[in-house]
Amino acid sequence: MMLARAFSLSLALCVSHALADPVTLRHSYGETLVDPDKVQRVVSVGYREQDFLYALGIAPVGVHEWFGDKPFATWPWAEAARQEAGAEPEVQKGFEIDVEWVWSLAPDLIVATFAPMDRATYEQLSQIAPVVARPEGFPDWGAPWEEELRLIARATGREEKAEAVITKLDDKLNAAAAAHPEFAGKTATMAYFTEGQLVGYRSTDGANRLLSKLGFVIPEVYDQMATAGGNFTISTERLDLFDLDAVLWLVEPPSRAVLEALPTWPATRMAREGRAIWADPELVGAMSFQTPLSIEWGLDRLLPSLSSALTAGGADEKDSP
Repeated sequence: MMLARAFSLSLALCVSHALADPVTLRHSYGETLVDPDKVQRVVSVGYREQDFLYALGIAPVGVHEWFGDKPFATWPWAEAARQEAGAEPEVQKGFEIDVEWVWSLAPDLIVATFAPMDRATYEQLSQIAPVVARPEGFPDWGAPWEEELRLIARATGREEKAEAVITKLDDKLNAAAAAHPEFAGKTATMAYFTEGQLVGYRSTDGANRLLSKLGFVIPEVYDQMATAGGNFTISTERLDLFDLDAVLWLVEPPSRAVLEALPTWPATRMAREGRAIWADPELVGAMSFQTPLSIEWGLDRLLPSLSSALTAGGADEKDSP
């Protein structure tokens, strides 16, 4: 009798779970109907979404590599979470989305919240499986990571897990800001240098948003100069636009050498007061990804360098552990 009751209860729970209502996700390309109960094979076609899936305990069957050439396209900050999820995904290389590759993996959910995806590609992918595109109401590459995580969590039935991840990181960021009152009101930004041009980013870019949460102020002119893609490119003659209280340079050593060889460099505060932070390759990756896993990992490396940049002597590669 006890066994029969236990079996009946188990069956009822299974039926209740199976009959859960699908959810309608609103995103930048409209609406997508997803049944979280049926999500088994997830393919990520965006540049960083594997981190979000691992943070939620999901093992994708395919991911899209951005840069770094890491095994399974997984950087150090996400490796433990990947292993815990038991994920060994196929990896698509190249910057554009390979639709045929996605089709070959037979996904039942495609994640593309930070992806090089236009309307035509979205329509193609939607013929394969439901697609989770960029959260609505935000520009290309401009959605907060929290909203990406929440959208992916809704599609996979892991809302509580997502909120726990967000709360944990928010607590860590708030504690970091409280421990470094010297950051409050100081100007700072993340910058890049390529092909002889300086690249700046709007205040809502991931790394600049992180700096803001720590108390820094991003120059308003960056938002005025940014294009639809979220950044702006300018000649080295306007190096003064980046001569702030702290500047996080996400560049390789050869680019650093070119910058420091500029005739105008010695006169900047970056040179005279050591305001420049030269990120090592792993910190470059973490600050570029801007995911819950990469932020938590990178914060402990970034904080000492930011603090050093605000004091005599500044910050250098050697300051990043």
